[in-house]
Amino acid sequence: MPDPSFMRSVVLIAEDDKNGTVGFVLNQQTPHRVDSIIEMIQGLNNLAYQGGPVELQSFHYIHNYKHVADCVAIKDGVFWGGDFEQICAEIIAGTVDPAGIKFFVGYSGWATDQLKAELEEKSWIVGDLDAEHIFNQDIQDAELWKLAIRSKGGTDSLLANSPLYPNLN
Repeated sequence: MPDPSFMRSVVLIAEDDKNGTVGFVLNQQTPHRVDSIIEMIQGLNNLAYQGGPVELQSFHYIHNYKHVADCVAIKDGVFWGGDFEQICAEIIAGTVDPAGIKFFVGYSGWATDQLKAELEEKSWIVGDLDAEHIFNQDIQDAELWKLAIRSKGGTDSLLANSPLYPNLN
């Protein structure tokens, strides 16, 4: 994708229904600490991620805590949102590990059938990452993309070692 919002990005689809699709870019960390964005979580030095180019004033989070009230299951071990006051209180109390949470500024969004059309055009490579990789803070942003591409296998996996602009070689 030539769009810098999505170039070499790993996007987790959180919702896909008749109203459109919502996702979050998992590998575009910002330099902004979560506690500088949300005052309720003072002392949380996790860096926020750029979730996508839509509604940059909005704040979202995914986590691996099934017990959070009103959260939405996305896949095994990955949940979206839920009771924000509960998660803040549990972070402050130390009853949840912040490593199991990713916070996002903005999100990625597609109108009804827009993503379907982009998939038919082969604008995206579809894969699946497990929760262990999604929340692994030791995997750098560029490495998460490579891991996602390699996990596809076949000829797609060759892209993991390709230069950003192969036509310049």
